[in-house]
Amino acid sequence: MRYGFRAAVPLGVFCVVSALMPAVALADPPEPLAAQPPSAPITAAPAPATEPQAAAPDSVAAPAAPEPSATAAPTEPAAPPAVAVPTAPAAPVSAPPQAAAPAPPAKPLLGALVRARIDAQAPASDVERQEAAALKAFYDARGDQPLWIADGALNDRAVLAIAEIKKANDWGLEASAFKLPDATGTLTEATAADAELQLSLATLTYARHARGGRIEDPATQLSSYLDRKPQLLDPKVVLDKLASAAAPDATLRGFHPQHPQFEKLRQHYLALSKSAEAAAEVVRLPKGPALSPGQRHAQVALLRQRLKVPAQDAANEELYDEALATAVKAFQTEKGLTPDGIIGAGSRAALNDIDVPSPEKVRANMEMWRWIPDDLGANYVWVNLPEFTFQFVHDGKIVHEERIISGLIDKQTPTFTADMDMVTFHPRWNVPDSIKVRELYPSLARGGTYFEKQGLRMTRNGRPVDPSYVDWSSTDIRQFDVQQPPGPANVLGKFKFTFHNKHIVYMHDTPTKTLFDKPSRPFSHGCVRVRNPQRFAELVLAADKGWTPEQVAEIADGPAVENQIPLQSKIPVHIVYFTERVTDAGEALRFKDVYGHEERVVLALQGRFDAIARGPDHLAPVAYAKPQYAAGNPLETFMNNLFGGF
Repeated sequence: MRYGFRAAVPLGVFCVVSALMPAVALADPPEPLAAQPPSAPITAAPAPATEPQAAAPDSVAAPAAPEPSATAAPTEPAAPPAVAVPTAPAAPVSAPPQAAAPAPPAKPLLGALVRARIDAQAPASDVERQEAAALKAFYDARGDQPLWIADGALNDRAVLAIAEIKKANDWGLEASAFKLPDATGTLTEATAADAELQLSLATLTYARHARGGRIEDPATQLSSYLDRKPQLLDPKVVLDKLASAAAPDATLRGFHPQHPQFEKLRQHYLALSKSAEAAAEVVRLPKGPALSPGQRHAQVALLRQRLKVPAQDAANEELYDEALATAVKAFQTEKGLTPDGIIGAGSRAALNDIDVPSPEKVRANMEMWRWIPDDLGANYVWVNLPEFTFQFVHDGKIVHEERIISGLIDKQTPTFTADMDMVTFHPRWNVPDSIKVRELYPSLARGGTYFEKQGLRMTRNGRPVDPSYVDWSSTDIRQFDVQQPPGPANVLGKFKFTFHNKHIVYMHDTPTKTLFDKPSRPFSHGCVRVRNPQRFAELVLAADKGWTPEQVAEIADGPAVENQIPLQSKIPVHIVYFTERVTDAGEALRFKDVYGHEERVVLALQGRFDAIARGPDHLAPVAYAKPQYAAGNPLETFMNNLFGGF
C-alpha cells in the first residue's frame, strides 16, 4: 500500500497541472530554436488573439520530491513540461527576396570629358604641353565642373570671352589664330565637352599671345642682340584669373601690357589701320641734277612739297628761292650734312630716306612692348637705341634726358634689362677680346708703336709684359690682359655706370664729345656713351645715397684714381628698341630702324621666319686668327676714328 501511494502522488500532481493549463497543452508546439532566423533580442509577447490563453499563475510548482528510501527502485525521471516560457509567434514564411537590378552608371562630369579629350591630343610644343597639363589640373581641382557651359549651353561668361577674342585684331593680334566654339542653342554631352575645351584653349592662347608668345625666343629667332623674353604668365594663373573674374573679357584685355605707351601705340595703330590717308606715300625726289639756290627746275616743285615750303606765287613754283634754301640748310644740319643748300647726291638720298607710316611697323613696336617687364622700377634708366637718347626716371617722373652714342651696325648695342649696381669715378678700361683680336693684334704683329702712345698696358697673370718682346706671329693675344689706366685720354672718361650682364655692356663718359652733335649716332663698339655723365652720376647717387652735386664734383675733379661706389639699391637699366613713340600730346614720332630689328619683328609676325637675317651670334667666343696685313695701321685707324670708347 505504501508503495502504491508513492506512485500515485506524481500522477496526481501531473493531473492538476494538466487541468490548470489546457490551452498550453492544446497549443501548437514552438518550432525548434535551431530553425529560427537571427532576430532582435527576444522579448515576451502576448499570445495570438484568435486563441486566448488562460491566465497562468506567477509560477508553476515543481512536482514534490519523493522521500528518500534505501530500498526504492530507480524510476524514470518525469518529462519536463512542453513549454516553460511563452514565446513570440513565429514570423510568417515568405519567398526569398529578388536581387535588385543594377543601377545605371553615373554620367561623367563635363570636366572629366574635357580631360579625356586632352589626353587624346598630342601637343606640338613645350608651351602647349604645359597648357594641357594646367588644364587637366584645373578641371580636376574644381571637381570637373565646367567653366564655360551651364544648363547645356554656353554661359554668359563664355559669350563675353568669345566676343573679346574676336576683337584680337584691335590689339595687334590675329583673331584667326584662335579656334572658338561656334555651338549655339542646346548642346549634347559631346559638343558641350568640345566647346568647353576649345574655349579654354583659346583663352590660354590669347593670354600667351598678349604677353608676346608669338615670338618665343627673340634672341635665337630674330637676333642675338635682342636679349629679351616674352613676359608669359603661368597657365594656372591665367585659368584662375578667368575663373574668379566676373567679367572675363576685361580679364583678357588685362593680359596685354599695361604701360601707357603701349595703349598710345595701339590707338595710333588703329588710326593707321582705318585711315588710308595716314599711310599715304610721302613725296620723294627722283634721280636728277644737283639743285642750287636761284635755279629753276621741275624738281624744285617736288622739293617744296617734300619740305612743305610753298611758293609765294604759282609762277615761282619751280624757283629755288631763299625761303626754300633756308629750309634745305636746316634739313641738312639735322641730318649731319654740310648745310650748303645744294641738293646733291647725299642730300637727295637723305630726303628720300624716310619711312612710310605703316600699321605693320607700329604693330611690331607693340609686340616689342610685350617683352618689357611689367614693373620698370620706381627709379630706372630708359635707353631707346633708335632714338639715341636715355632718360632717368625718379618716382615715375622723367627728371633727366640726354643724348647717347650706341654701337656700330656690326657691333650693336644689345637690348636687355639689368640692375645698375656701381658708379665708378676715373675708371680704367679693360679691353675686351673682340677689340684685342680685331683691332690691337694686327698692329702689334706688324710691330707698330701706337699701343704705347695711347697709354695701353699689357699684363699676364698680373705681371707687366712689354708687347715689343712678344713673338706675335705665334702668340694668342687673348692670353694677355690689356688695360688703359685712368686719365684724361681714357676712352671711358671720368664716369662708368656698371650693370653686370653677359654682353659686357655699360654706360660711360667719353673724351670725344663732338659725335653727340650727329643726328644718328651708332659709333661705339657696343657700350653706351653718355653726354653730360656728371649730371647722370649726381642723380643716381642722390637717389641711392642722398649725395649732393658738390660731393660728386669733389671726386670727379680729384686725382685720376679709380674709385668704385657700390649702390645700395639696384636701379634697373632698360635698353630698348622702339622706332615708334607717341607723345603725351598725341604726336607720333618715328625713328630710323638703325639695326633692322623692326623689320625682323614685322617678318616674324607674318610668319616669315625664314626670311629673317639673324646675323652672327655676337656672344660666340672670339676666334683667333693670324693677322692679315693691309695698308695702313689698323690700330692707329681705330684709335683715331673711334677712340671715344667701345
